[in-house]
Amino acid sequence: MISSWSTALGRWMQPLRRVVVLGLATLLAFNLAACSGIISQDAKDAARTAVQVAKTAADVTGNESLKGVLEPVLKVLNTTEKQVKEDDLPAAGKTIQAFQGLWKTAQPVVKLASGSNYGLIEKGVNLVIKTFGGDVAPSKDNALTALGGLIGPLTKLLT
Repeated sequence: MISSWSTALGRWMQPLRRVVVLGLATLLAFNLAACSGIISQDAKDAARTAVQVAKTAADVTGNESLKGVLEPVLKVLNTTEKQVKEDDLPAAGKTIQAFQGLWKTAQPVVKLASGSNYGLIEKGVNLVIKTFGGDVAPSKDNALTALGGLIGPLTKLLT
């Protein structure tokens, strides 16, 4: 219970940290402009520069966060895909069982990072779960289609 609370807290701290950094950078730029008597256009330019630096820092931090949660998901998907290609569907079925737990952690970060493209990713997730979640093992073609439809968009997020 405590670990799930700390995990949830950790997921929410990253976006909050971004907002705080962005706000502090803007506040700092305006305070510096006011203290030094800079004319208003220079103050606006200083604020824009500070905001851009803060956004860049937040993006780098966000990409590291995305990479940290997405790499284990992709590892499971790629391993499963390899097992399917080798016609080892029972092993693939066992490997993919770890996907849902990993996805619960990755989903909020992926949703934030993917923006308007999240619908495509969500469809891919649902197809993978549906394909591997039945009582009967999927066909090789169905499994490869489902896995490829999710691996591609998730991989693009890391580039």
